[in-house]
Amino acid sequence: MINYFREHKTCLPAVAVIVVLLVSLICLFGIRTPGYAVYVNGSKEFALKHKADLQKALNKIEAGAEKRCRQELELSSKVECKKGFISRNQLVSSKEAEKKLATVLEFKAPAAAIIVNGKTIAYVESKAAANSLINRLKKEYSQPEQGEKLTAVAFAEKVKIKEEKVAVKKLVALDKAYELIRTGTSNPEKYIVKEGDNLWLIARRNDMYVDDIVKANGLTTENLQLEQELILAKSKPYINVITQVKGEKKEVIPYETKVIVDKNSPSSIRIKQEGQNGERQIAYTASKRNGVIEKTNVIEEKILKAAVDKVIIKGNRVTQIASRGGGGSGTLDWPTNGRITQYYKGSRHTGIDIGGRTGQAIRAADSGYVSFTGYQGSYGKLVIVNHNNGIVTKYAHCSSINVSTGQKVGKGETIAALGSTGRSSGPHLHFEVLVNGSPNNPLNYLR
Repeated sequence: MINYFREHKTCLPAVAVIVVLLVSLICLFGIRTPGYAVYVNGSKEFALKHKADLQKALNKIEAGAEKRCRQELELSSKVECKKGFISRNQLVSSKEAEKKLATVLEFKAPAAAIIVNGKTIAYVESKAAANSLINRLKKEYSQPEQGEKLTAVAFAEKVKIKEEKVAVKKLVALDKAYELIRTGTSNPEKYIVKEGDNLWLIARRNDMYVDDIVKANGLTTENLQLEQELILAKSKPYINVITQVKGEKKEVIPYETKVIVDKNSPSSIRIKQEGQNGERQIAYTASKRNGVIEKTNVIEEKILKAAVDKVIIKGNRVTQIASRGGGGSGTLDWPTNGRITQYYKGSRHTGIDIGGRTGQAIRAADSGYVSFTGYQGSYGKLVIVNHNNGIVTKYAHCSSINVSTGQKVGKGETIAALGSTGRSSGPHLHFEVLVNGSPNNPLNYLR
């Protein structure tokens, strides 16, 4: 053989080429094999031996997604399959291909967008589902009180429902969408009620206001159940329901207290006439936002029983009507539940405004005696409590007053009901703290 190659030297280059080709083919078919590289949205994900395995995986994933969504879907990802020689170690099984595809594929589904003031808030599965959610919201906030008749229901915002196709991952379950629209957040912090809890304590512990918890959870009572789940979020609804109602009801007319100075008995105090509350029948219209009264207009009034003034005769040396002692502690409790709608601004706003529902309790911030009750200009119905320690508190815009001038009150005792009398844009308590006659920021004293 060696002699042969020596005699035929001109054949050597051709033989070498053949040998190289043989070795290359052996390597090519031994290490690489024909297959299909799979690309999703232009990115190579894996490779398969058989193209049919790709279609099987796609069909299986789509069927599973449609079963979960309960409707037909449209593949929105671009899937490409390119034939070529693939390294054997890059090939994956059909089961592995299915797992990889499931993480990167996206499908579009028919959906309904809930649009508020031009902004899409949530996508739900259908127009019918969106309408049921909207109707549920209207129904929740349009229940009239006893003696009232609903005259109009509308949204404060421009609400539109639009059908379109969106990525499945954008779809929101109806309950989640409802929670989002009512509270303004899709992932609110939750709290589980424990033994001994009440709304006041829960609000304090979480740096919140009771009214925020009430609104976020749609509570109609302050009675809580063990293991009850509460949403801890300041409610900023995307959609607000505005209702108009017409009604009739009886109201208490609180009696006024008049003090007459008797110079002939400088140190004496006596009650000349006991006060008696009156009663009136009113017909009214009211505007409500999410079930809370914003404005009330009395259209007719009939006095059923006139109030009788309480008359106190006191000497000119008597500086306070209540008995001495019983001074306040100097630290004040919150007089009502709700969020601050306007803060103290010195002479421009001498107290804080606390929003709430008409009729909710107003409590004495500290113990003391009532130095004034009655109607006073822009304050409306007003209660003033002297705490006998240089601190005086004022409670304005009350709907009704439960105490009388000269009465001794304890910390936390109900003294009035929240309202919007006087110069007021809606139901709230205007709360002032005066120290030695000068207005101070109430937040420096409230705990």
